Amino acid sequence: MRNRGSSASSFATARAIFLSPHYDDVVLSCGGTVALLADQGCEPIVVTVFAGEVPDEIITDFAKWKHSRWGVNSVEENVTRRQEEDRDAVEALGARAHWLGYPDAIYRGDRYLSDPSLFGTPQAVETGLVNLIADEIRSLPEWDDHGTVFVPLAIGEHVDHQIMFAVGRLLAERGVRVFAYEDCPYAIHTPAGVERRLGEVAGEIGPPMPVAIGMMLERRIEAIFAYRSQVPVIFRFTTDVPGVVSDFARKIGGPLGPAERFWPILGEAATTTIGASVGDHTRQIA
Repeated sequence: MRNRGSSASSFATARAIFLSPHYDDVVLSCGGTVALLADQGCEPIVVTVFAGEVPDEIITDFAKWKHSRWGVNSVEENVTRRQEEDRDAVEALGARAHWLGYPDAIYRGDRYLSDPSLFGTPQAVETGLVNLIADEIRSLPEWDDHGTVFVPLAIGEHVDHQIMFAVGRLLAERGVRVFAYEDCPYAIHTPAGVERRLGEVAGEIGPPMPVAIGMMLERRIEAIFAYRSQVPVIFRFTTDVPGVVSDFARKIGGPLGPAERFWPILGEAATTTIGASVGDHTRQIA
């Protein structure tokens, strides 16, 4: 279903701010939309939130094991490499990268010491992060009260993704226009996780809004490959990364062609404006 007359600028208004828990999440999940918005003049920025460094002396064995998988030997080496990759990826989409100083979950002491805890319930002590991050986002020089913010839906249940969805929910409650994007490759690898997450946040989000990305699918795939240290790990279950990403985008889009999905987050102030348009919720911006 096509929404007549819609465009990148009408989808994301004055300024588009994409919040990425980690360096690759936005590009992996909705890089085609970022590229479309850039081409439409919306000047999107990709803000990686959990991009801070900590001393090597305090990292855990679990974090060191993660480093070994990524082929790095220290926090500084990991952050430096990831930021270089992220800059290349985001610039390939025509956007600009911005990094905040919050440490990744694997660097936050003994709170997350295994994959089950990393993909479980966020520690109660981290509740305060939601307000801190929301306030910092609103203090960015690029902030526009009439802009649009994008956060992960938190498919896959990574604690950092869950925290960022909570940030999006708080911003929506404060009257900000917020959409949740479909976390990839989690949604690709575990389709059942999509339905599970949608069930968990039922009532907090509106109907899905597919965004047709057209030829920007190729830009997204090109940008994904900029994450040289991560692609072999996150796509370890396939030898055809372009094919897997393309097939998923076409499955999501159906008759629209390749697409990426978003869900409006229904904060108290957002409910009336978003609820009025639930009858036609597809965005065609290619």
